[in-house]
Amino acid sequence: MQEGQLSFWGGVGKSGGVQVLYGKGNQAVLFDFGVEHSSLLFPKQLTLYEPVGATPGRELRQYLLGGMTAPMLELYDPEHIKGLDAAKVRRAWGDSELPQYERIALFIGHMHTDHMAVLPYVHPDIPVYMNFDAHSLFRGMVAGGHCLDTKAQIKACDDLSVIDLGEFTMQIVEMDHNATGAAGVIIDDGTHKIAYTGDWRRQGKHPERIDRFIDLCRDKQIDLLITEGTRLTSDPSVAPSYQMTEDELLSRFSEIVDNAEGLVYMQMSPRDLERMANMLAIAAEKGRKIAMEASHAIIWYTANREGLRILEGHPALNAVIRIVDATVTDGMAIPYETISLEEMAERKSEYVYFFKFPDLAHMIELEILGDLQERSHFIQSDYSVKLDHVDVAKFLKKYGITGYSLSNGGHAHPEAISDMIEQIAPKAVITLHTRYPESQNTRGIKAYYPKKGETISVASIITATVGVGNE
Repeated sequence: MQEGQLSFWGGVGKSGGVQVLYGKGNQAVLFDFGVEHSSLLFPKQLTLYEPVGATPGRELRQYLLGGMTAPMLELYDPEHIKGLDAAKVRRAWGDSELPQYERIALFIGHMHTDHMAVLPYVHPDIPVYMNFDAHSLFRGMVAGGHCLDTKAQIKACDDLSVIDLGEFTMQIVEMDHNATGAAGVIIDDGTHKIAYTGDWRRQGKHPERIDRFIDLCRDKQIDLLITEGTRLTSDPSVAPSYQMTEDELLSRFSEIVDNAEGLVYMQMSPRDLERMANMLAIAAEKGRKIAMEASHAIIWYTANREGLRILEGHPALNAVIRIVDATVTDGMAIPYETISLEEMAERKSEYVYFFKFPDLAHMIELEILGDLQERSHFIQSDYSVKLDHVDVAKFLKKYGITGYSLSNGGHAHPEAISDMIEQIAPKAVITLHTRYPESQNTRGIKAYYPKKGETISVASIITATVGVGNE
């Protein structure tokens, strides 16, 4: 019987864009399907400022020819690759030989663009597995216009569910990350057991999920651990800056809202729905009303309508939300009543405005039409555009708005990664989703450093590991 092997199509020596194909016999599964942050093109998303994106309608062709997504054309919807020469696609990968499988499944770990950007272009016959809450969020993102839909067969899975793919099984394990529904997988092919963390952190709301993942891996005696290493630096002796816990972040948000005089602008990712829920509940507790940008509101509404499990019974589900009418576009089906900028300006001190960077111009009206004595506050919370962005800084200075950064990131501290590796004690470890995999202290566990486009057997990875990470 053919032994299990891994092909590395993305996330190698880069931040984001993990695309790893595991296959045995005639069956394979690709885990994550994003595009690296540092690629020639970055998938457009509403939170970024004029990104260099792919040409609309030609995205997949450009990702393939630019070497930004796996060159296996059977993965993709034929409608998006009509007339594309497979040989020229392979040329972008140095004409390397491609693995062949009769059946391929896909696992999407979470709904950040660098992990799911290619999902809209997946072949309609390919089954796509993801955690239940990740699917609810995806439906919200599609409804809110944050990404295109997919024709693929999405299978929303319960936490800890085991999918039998014939040649091997795949267990889905919820993790903690700043995207709702994030999960990793444990693959068991009868000979080897491989664990993939996806993106994860310990400073979030659910460190107990990380403990559980470690316990599962220990119990199953994992042979190969594949983890992210986003926060690794070129110099491992320099400790990354401290990142507050989620509870500390929410406590600080509560203090700011409690003491704020005027409007509170809240700039955060709508893909972290648990944080959004907690902030909605805190704002309501402090007597604030909620105004929200339209696409954010649609994501929130749709994801919860789909049965978002992490928020079952959450007090934020009862929050009264008003959509800012200036953010509503033609044809948009909005789930809540609207409020005008003029109405908000008259009652600045009553509102928290969940706000999107491209709408900075709203400040001109909200601040000038409103009471200038009621100084507003601006909170950036793990949003892609930071306080020091030239346009944000310009607006805050112009209107005397106090800015705050309430962020703790979605990624594990290098020490936490080392702790995980040591506790799981695999035979080998691979660190992806980082520019500096060699700087990871693996606490005596052998490390393997794959090359992009490489295909190698799991057995060879275990026996051919090239070194023991930094001591």
